[in-house]
Amino acid sequence: MPARLTVQPSGVEFDVEDGETVFEAARRCGVRWPTVCGGVGSCRTCFMVVVCGSRYCSAIDDWEAEGLADLAAPAAAGSAAAGPVRLACQTRISGPVTVRKPGVR
Repeated sequence: MPARLTVQPSGVEFDVEDGETVFEAARRCGVRWPTVCGGVGSCRTCFMVVVCGSRYCSAIDDWEAEGLADLAAPAAAGSAAAGPVRLACQTRISGPVTVRKPGVR
């Protein structure tokens, strides 16, 4: 059964199918999600802040953990995040999730 993803501040909503990453679902639904690498996890541009529903997000694997570690220093220098930071190209969801990602349209 698909899970619903809501993206702030744009208000874009779409369904994420079982086994599909957030990024793959966005592409399938015709939603533009900022990326440089095309969804393979090397650029970290697709990072998103999980506002609510983090319990429905997949576990962080080693590849995503490496990418998130690269993002940790810049994130610490900026404003405090409202929730955990995840990579859209690596995250799968199993229930309703709301994320913050400027540039999604």
